[in-house]
Amino acid sequence: MKLEVFTEIINKIIKQSDKVHALYELDIDLINYSDDHNSVINILLEVYYGKDGADWISWYLWERDPVGTIDQATTNDGKPICYDIQSLWEEVEQCRLDNTKEYELPVRLTDEEKLEVLNMIKNGKGFTC
Repeated sequence: MKLEVFTEIINKIIKQSDKVHALYELDIDLINYSDDHNSVINILLEVYYGKDGADWISWYLWERDPVGTIDQATTNDGKPICYDIQSLWEEVEQCRLDNTKEYELPVRLTDEEKLEVLNMIKNGKGFTC
């Protein structure tokens, strides 16, 4: 994918997230409305870039310190990576080239399994802090 296309995609994801957050601040919660849309985007990114590439994109969008003072990504030899959109693109393009696995949809829990998990949570079983 060309850098200019990748940049447009990342900027649109950020812009959409900012809009949803602004509405949330006004007590308008659209998270359930936008979940399926976000899932499609995440699946497409993982299909194209592989799991590692999609994980880097997710980290860049939602976890990194945008100021760059803490929690920055580096290579094993300490070289900074994924510090801006271009360096993120360079990293995920390499992930795309290295990816040899075909994407597989996650296995969904059955209704019975969901109920079992909810009962475990309700009863405080199986979880430790």
